[in-house]
Amino acid sequence: MNPEQAKKILTTVLPQEPEKSCIITLWNGDELRFGSGRPDFAISIKTQKVFEELLVEPSIALGEGYINGDIEIKGNLGQAMEWFYKNAAEDRLTPFQKARVCWLHLKKRATIKQTKKDVQSHYDKGNEFYQLWLDKGMNYSCAFFTREDEELEQAQLNKIHRSLKKLLLRPGQRLLDIGCGWGSLLIEAAKKYGVKGVGLTLSRGQFELGSRRIKEAGLSDQVEIRLQDYREMDDREYKTYDRIVSIGMFEHVGKENIPVFFERCSRLLKDKGILLLHTIGRTKPKEMDVWITKYIFPGTYLPALGELVETAEDTGFDFVDLENLRRHYDLTLGNWARRFERHAQTIRQLYGKRFVRMWRFYLYGCQMAFRYNPLFVFQLLFTLGRRNDMPLVREELYL
Repeated sequence: MNPEQAKKILTTVLPQEPEKSCIITLWNGDELRFGSGRPDFAISIKTQKVFEELLVEPSIALGEGYINGDIEIKGNLGQAMEWFYKNAAEDRLTPFQKARVCWLHLKKRATIKQTKKDVQSHYDKGNEFYQLWLDKGMNYSCAFFTREDEELEQAQLNKIHRSLKKLLLRPGQRLLDIGCGWGSLLIEAAKKYGVKGVGLTLSRGQFELGSRRIKEAGLSDQVEIRLQDYREMDDREYKTYDRIVSIGMFEHVGKENIPVFFERCSRLLKDKGILLLHTIGRTKPKEMDVWITKYIFPGTYLPALGELVETAEDTGFDFVDLENLRRHYDLTLGNWARRFERHAQTIRQLYGKRFVRMWRFYLYGCQMAFRYNPLFVFQLLFTLGRRNDMPLVREELYL
């Protein structure tokens, strides 16, 4: 594909008068301007090869091109990615252009061992890394904002206590947290509700720091964290938990293990017990983004809502409530990105320039994906068997 053909495709798929203006420079030095006035950002596509890869697999090509330096973006990366999500439209291609893209096109079971490897590859970057840009409680999942400018620290506490309230906890009950992270929810549950809890993680860094935080809070007699997969729990623990919560872990379960997860929960949970499941998901099944699974979250699958509800019901669970936190994740990711940028130099010294570009692309890209794509954050509430004594009004669950 020569530069002239590339320019024709770009002027076809991108609007001439977008909200923000941009200059795109091709590998031969040719420039294309979109919009009027001073450019908000500039994009340089340095090789013909990376341009053709953008046509074939735009997600992975844009990410790889950026982290490898084959695509340069000057200006605000978040604005540039927002511009792409809002304006790029493949259906504007002519039949001939679509045929050319098709021609370029011509030129993945989640075992316990593999799941551990995948999870550790992401979460064992070092606690120091996550402490730089997460909130003080080290919560690496969608927060809950009561207003857009609320501090992340408070928004994460909002999420924890909103989730705990939905579980209708009582003192002395046993709570299992599958994918407990660094233990913040367990600590809050023990302090406020007087429960006894067990948290599961596959990350050694989370296990070590979370266990230390529990000890420092004086809660070692109430809660513990185990370095263990939910499928490895002893049969003697079956039917011993009153409540189960899982926040931000289900994405690692894998499509083929969705029935396994609910089956294990049904065996661990007491009859009439409550399960709260918080996960990124979709309304329809779809393959995962290739770049994300290759560079950030290997082995990840984002479940469709129907897959969750139908499988849960097949395993004996009764569907009680659903809340969509999509906008809250947009705000959460924005907070993470800003905090990441404040410490970018430190992170670069620790992990290198390419690592910084990769994570920057991940944070801004995910934020725009939740803003414009059909991605959601679901909080689902189930009971093991039907209960007719659950609160009649949502305010009793949510406030």
